[in-house]
Amino acid sequence: MSIKHLIIHVVKRDKDGEPLTKHLRPKENEVKGLAAKLTDDLLALFSLASLSIGEFGVNSDTDLQPAFEQKLNQHYDKLKCKDFTALTKDLAELYEGILKHNQLNTVKGGYLVFYQYESRKQEWLGVAILNKTDGINVSDTALDVIPSQVLDLKKLHLGAAINLTQWQDGLSTRYIRFRTGLAAEVRDYFEEFIGCQRDKNASQIETNNLKDAVRNFARTTCKLDDDGVSQKLASTHDYITQKNKNGEEVCLSNIGKHVFPENNDDFVIHAREHYDLPEEIVIHKATLRSYKKITGKGNGLSISFDREMLGKQVVYENDTLLINEIPDSLREALEEEEASKTSSKT
Repeated sequence: MSIKHLIIHVVKRDKDGEPLTKHLRPKENEVKGLAAKLTDDLLALFSLASLSIGEFGVNSDTDLQPAFEQKLNQHYDKLKCKDFTALTKDLAELYEGILKHNQLNTVKGGYLVFYQYESRKQEWLGVAILNKTDGINVSDTALDVIPSQVLDLKKLHLGAAINLTQWQDGLSTRYIRFRTGLAAEVRDYFEEFIGCQRDKNASQIETNNLKDAVRNFARTTCKLDDDGVSQKLASTHDYITQKNKNGEEVCLSNIGKHVFPENNDDFVIHAREHYDLPEEIVIHKATLRSYKKITGKGNGLSISFDREMLGKQVVYENDTLLINEIPDSLREALEEEEASKTSSKT
């Protein structure tokens, strides 16, 4: 991943009820040199946060363009921004206008960090609203301890990452990842600023993507057979179920450590790059059930099959189980047994 453009503006107030102060930087920040550590931290912000997913729209109408999207259309041409500084100044003005218009006197605002970056051969626009946190510095000469403040880049409180490639292609409804916080006032104003509409099916899609990531990694990287893949999926199911039962967050990195302890880092990279999974995953409980096979045994019979096969390849009606597509290995065993019986009679 690499950052191509970076600029920081500020729209904030120190105390509730105070007027907003605004300072717009006249030119982009230098990406190289002193900003290198900043760019690394910025790139990590969205991969380590629990994010909502959606698209642009106004009052649930995705045919209407919110002001944020209108600004992007004015400044972007085929993923190339004509003037990144001008674009971000317009967006900072929009941000200030929403705070003033809605009379949000308790919203502090902060440092508005805008950056365009490339990830997985696609162009992204990141927007993060950051604040400073207390720190400690030491003077070079007297070695005095000096209180200082630095941008808090450890956790994303408010931010959005827009997949510009997918947005311009118009083929996806899931091109915005955003973090809005829990407080209703903050959530509402930030979603109004970005103009994003939540994808109501996000948790179901994320849970399916996690299942595909585990299955594919187990099969291609770990070289496991079908039984081994099923065991990895069952282990993932049991781990997530326990986390949900305890009211704990489900984190991609912890899933990797539990399910693939010997190559968990490789699994996390695989899941993020190929399945676009965030660090914190909201689980769709009904979809999670599909991780484990339907199994049963008794009276000399043992059977197991994927849940999604029920009603398709496997039909259950009137206490009878009908298998429409018999596995090749089972067919061969049945035919061999039939042939054996026939030969024994002759």
